[in-house]
Amino acid sequence: MITFLKSDGYKNAANDDALKTKWYDFDHVNFKINSSNALEAGSEGQLQNLVAILKAYPDAKIKIGGYTDKTGDEAKNKKLSSDRAHFIKDWLTKQGVGAQVIAADGYGSEFAKVDASASNEERAVDRKMSVRFAK
Repeated sequence: MITFLKSDGYKNAANDDALKTKWYDFDHVNFKINSSNALEAGSEGQLQNLVAILKAYPDAKIKIGGYTDKTGDEAKNKKLSSDRAHFIKDWLTKQGVGAQVIAADGYGSEFAKVDASASNEERAVDRKMSVRFAK
């Protein structure tokens, strides 16, 4: 992320449209099953790293995305992913960097790639939280 913030791709981006496709997945930020407000043990470390980056780059703005796999009711998945994205935003606000979060959106299974009939372990890649920088 720091390399990207220092890059011409970020510095020279004319507007937010130029940054839309560069998402960073949190590989260690996980919620307890069916929860939108309880993180799994060990999840805060990666969020603390994001806080440190945002504090080092106070002009940087981010968007948070929440995602689910293709199982279950899509309306519930959208709500769950949105609630989780807003939980992360609120958590970042408590850490003093909330003003840098300009959006928190839940996408449900809209961008899921793994079929609903796949194993739970295979579908896990679609159940994620992500962040991207914005202008």
